[in-house]
Amino acid sequence: MKRTFRLVASAIAFGSLLTACSSKDAATEQSASNPTSETTAPAASAPTPSSEANQSEAPATTTASSFDINEIPVSTSNLGQFPYFGPLKGYEIRYDSDSVAYEFDRSYLYDGQALASVEGRVLRRKYHPADKQKQASDLMIRRNYENLITGLGGVKVFSGEIPDEAIKKVGSSTAEKGGITGYSGEYDIYVIRQKDKEIWVQVQKPSIDSYYLSVTEKAAMPQQVSVIPATELKKN
Repeated sequence: MKRTFRLVASAIAFGSLLTACSSKDAATEQSASNPTSETTAPAASAPTPSSEANQSEAPATTTASSFDINEIPVSTSNLGQFPYFGPLKGYEIRYDSDSVAYEFDRSYLYDGQALASVEGRVLRRKYHPADKQKQASDLMIRRNYENLITGLGGVKVFSGEIPDEAIKKVGSSTAEKGGITGYSGEYDIYVIRQKDKEIWVQVQKPSIDSYYLSVTEKAAMPQQVSVIPATELKKN
């Protein structure tokens, strides 16, 4: 009887020992598979050469136009009165809508880099040949204005077609209001700089028979709106 009891006790003790060992091994495996939060986080990776190159290649901000009026020589020629320039011989204004004049407005003129806005007194005209059988060539019209304006000390700023990108930047409707006709064709743009004046001239011949002339004299807007005096209010 005592021997049987000892055998049972030994078996129980041996079982407990096996259970303890199994629990310890399981805990060790779980610890190995699940690192604790105290594990050091991997260091942040350094930027790759390609990313550094992309950052260095970012375009620098530049101004829309590089034109400088101070680089234009000052003319001392007698220009007469605004609008200074008339039509080619044998050309005329055919319709009332072919001539518009503003005491103050804004013109857009391409200076070779962008459409520059010039504010002041403006005249825009479309000329037609009085006799369709006696039309002048594109070259004759443009050369006549070139000879006249440069002879007065003016400088040709640009000659050619205005890029679509330049028109899109200001908006096609805005550009059209500012004297860009919207028709395909080459523009000749001049500026005459005098001591007290800055005059821009634009010549364009988009169609077979007619051509456009635009003259803008830079000036400040005349302020014509004011507060009504108290004496005037009493009269009303």
